[in-house]
Amino acid sequence: GVKALEVENKRLKGDLQRLHFGCLVGSSPAMLEVYELIRRVKDSKINCMIIGESGTGKELVARAIHNSGKRKEHPFVAINCGAIPENLMESELFGHRKGSFTGAIRDKIGLLKAADKGTLFLDEVDSLPLAAQVKLLRAIQERAFTPIGDVREISVDTRIVAATNSDLENVVNAGLFREDLYYRLNVVTVELPPLREREDDIALIAQFLVQKLSNELGMPRKEFRNDAL
Repeated sequence: GVKALEVENKRLKGDLQRLHFGCLVGSSPAMLEVYELIRRVKDSKINCMIIGESGTGKELVARAIHNSGKRKEHPFVAINCGAIPENLMESELFGHRKGSFTGAIRDKIGLLKAADKGTLFLDEVDSLPLAAQVKLLRAIQERAFTPIGDVREISVDTRIVAATNSDLENVVNAGLFREDLYYRLNVVTVELPPLREREDDIALIAQFLVQKLSNELGMPRKEFRNDAL
């Protein structure tokens, strides 16, 4: 009845105070598991793999790992591997020296170095071309790499958080993704459930968004009526 809804509304408000990392919201068992994994890895150098469908909040999890840990004072750099042409991927990740190829009109710092001491988020990591996979594997192993057209190695201390909405093991088995790189990136796996599998969190997320928008618009705090909830 109405009383039960009022109790539920109060519980939601309490949960909002306690159960979110940044913009990650939810108190379902699946999300509590995600928060526990974030707590476990946030202060380490361990590379993580986030698995989930499009729209489940994989970058939010990556940012939560970064922003709640020891690396938060250093850069968080995100790259969508599926959005960059294959011939430019190595230059984006590792940088290049001026004149090393047509169009290289100035030196460019790669994103791996831009994220030094911080976190590099590789979204759609299954789209990485094989040549870049080889170079990334070596960079992880050696904590150093050579920009295109350079002769000197650059040392780097970057934690990598990768994400995919594919079954990456199938991509590995198909020979499109290096197995050794897969195991280097997938030290800890964070599985993000779709919202349809955590329906109890929907009201919580709605409350969170209303509070956030009220604050941003400078409006008095809004609440859902019980019938709307």
